Amino acid sequence: MTRPRLIPVLLLKQGVIVRSQLFKVHQVIGNPMSTIERFSNWNVDELVLLDISGEDVHDLRRDDIQQRYHGTSALDVLREVAKVSFMPLAFGGRVRSPEDIAARLAAGADKVIINTAALADPGFIDAASRRFGAQCIVVSIDARRLGPGRYEVFAADGRRPTGREPAAWAREAEARGAGEILLNAIDRDGSAQGYDLDLVRQVTRAVTIPVIACGGVGKYEDFAAGICAGASAVAAANIFHFYELSYPFAKKACLDAGLAMRPVKLNSRWQRREPSYDRAAEDARLAERRRQAAARDYVAARPRANRHKIRWCRRCVYPSISAAPMEFDEAGVCMGCRMAEVKAAIPPAEWARRRELLRQIFEKYRCRDGSRHDVVIAVSGGKDSWFQTHVVKHEFGLNPLLVTYDGNNWTPAGWRNMLRMKEVFGVDHIVYRPSVEVLKKLNRLAFAVMGDMNWHAHVGITTVPVRIAAQHKIPLVIWGEHGYLDLCGQFSMDDFPEMSYRDRLEHFARGYEWNYFVGRDGLTAQDLAAWQYPGDETLFELDLRGLYLGNYVYWEANEHTKLMIEKYGFEVSEQPFERTYRRMSNLDDMHENGVHDYLKFIKFGYGRCTDHVCKDIRAGLMGRGQGIALVKQMDPVKPSDLKRWLDYVGMGEDEFDRIADTFRDPRVWRMGPHGWEKDELDADNDATGAPC
Repeated sequence: MTRPRLIPVLLLKQGVIVRSQLFKVHQVIGNPMSTIERFSNWNVDELVLLDISGEDVHDLRRDDIQQRYHGTSALDVLREVAKVSFMPLAFGGRVRSPEDIAARLAAGADKVIINTAALADPGFIDAASRRFGAQCIVVSIDARRLGPGRYEVFAADGRRPTGREPAAWAREAEARGAGEILLNAIDRDGSAQGYDLDLVRQVTRAVTIPVIACGGVGKYEDFAAGICAGASAVAAANIFHFYELSYPFAKKACLDAGLAMRPVKLNSRWQRREPSYDRAAEDARLAERRRQAAARDYVAARPRANRHKIRWCRRCVYPSISAAPMEFDEAGVCMGCRMAEVKAAIPPAEWARRRELLRQIFEKYRCRDGSRHDVVIAVSGGKDSWFQTHVVKHEFGLNPLLVTYDGNNWTPAGWRNMLRMKEVFGVDHIVYRPSVEVLKKLNRLAFAVMGDMNWHAHVGITTVPVRIAAQHKIPLVIWGEHGYLDLCGQFSMDDFPEMSYRDRLEHFARGYEWNYFVGRDGLTAQDLAAWQYPGDETLFELDLRGLYLGNYVYWEANEHTKLMIEKYGFEVSEQPFERTYRRMSNLDDMHENGVHDYLKFIKFGYGRCTDHVCKDIRAGLMGRGQGIALVKQMDPVKPSDLKRWLDYVGMGEDEFDRIADTFRDPRVWRMGPHGWEKDELDADNDATGAPC
């Protein structure tokens, strides 16, 4: 008997993986290579990769990450992802001829998915099946519900009606030689309402070839329902981006439901979780950067015929090239603004429902015998940390263990806030303080490798609380808001994303895992223990989850800060920051608002002031014109805390500037007659910008 399959679907748009809703709203998840590597870790049954780009131009949008592909076409991306795909891979998108199929198979695909071209010329299926074999020809059917029991097939990524009925078209596709059907329910895409089971039944009863059901999965239990409706395989896209160990737990739910699937396997013999680095290639990359710095031979200064044109969101002030994974809709509005609209429209009754969901989760994982704390709260001592602890301790009555990663960069107010938390809230508190010498080495190395001296902090903050939770067998770690959901609308407010290893490695570590630094500047694996994430077996056995409180509790930093000041005496910074107007953010690390953020400006042309302005515009606290003025004033400032960091790591300012300039993104910066130039956002020119 053929086993039912569980298949992740990845949507590739202009070079990055995106989340989709109703075939219209797309939000950037991240790097296709790291995402597919994670699926390889989990030994998934099969993988579908669909290119939904409007044009065949692909770009990862940032150059300071470890995993990059060469070239700009879909085939270039496919060749790279095939290197880390240790599972059958089906690829679709812009397949119009037999030669397109041959090219995709040669680039690493095992199957090719066809859709619009087959609808335009059904004979294309016959020709493809005869030449390549039915086993590698998958016909994709995108169907929209017209009424009870009535559906229509749509072409062109769900934009063009065809007048065809899905079951009849599936029958014809089978007769012409298709080996499999990929059935997408347009109305269910991104809805989290489960499969359209009526549609699945209609199509599976019409054909004898395998049908892959897709569209609408919101919980792991939805997969079994799709198989019971007749599908040979069940697929989903969004849910696999939301949670830790999402595929293994989805497979476990299917097995628990009695489906005869392949068993859960966490660690592939072919693709280990921690990346394996080509040391010689990485050394050569670092040596080339140092050469460029010494010679002032900067990529951004070289002439380019087709320089990328920066756009800005028409609502806030975010640019199209950013550190955050940003996407714009057809109206030129960023997903951060769109998700802020969604959040603002959530009624009090829905927030009450979310609080009840959170209460149920807390009750499920609460310690009943007093042998451990109820939850771990990852805290820096900042405003969000205080608010998280207030909610967990005083509103839900849990006994939390606070865990802090000490990066040795405190502001005076931040240090006092962190130390006071134990007394203010009456809780236990672990502060993990790595060796200062190790921190100095990581500061220097990470600055030269990725242009970010705070790699240690980003990865330490997202690792140490999880390590402590695993050691104490506490299954819940509580975080504040999901940063990328809030800043750039990476997810929907209905997704409830959680912290995961892939998210940490790709977005916080930029693909540079702890083992990258072993052997550099004398660092050993033991030196880097603080940055080593618990193994997948530990995470799976404990069902260790990282919840973002902002998914369940209304989150507005300005309001929370006011509450924490009035109720508990939280301190804001005594002195204004040089690169942002807010005084309550990042008090645990003076460089986050300072030199670390200045490096973001060097790379992408914007900084912390832009982040804060965008949040306040969305919250209705500031007009766009006022925000633009603040951004122009504060984003370019070279901060005074740079001197502290240079003394700390033993580096001169000229060396710092030379290395930093090698990270200037050539899509943003150019060398003009008077130095570095970039396009500038003006209140009356928000579409293309003008030279500054």
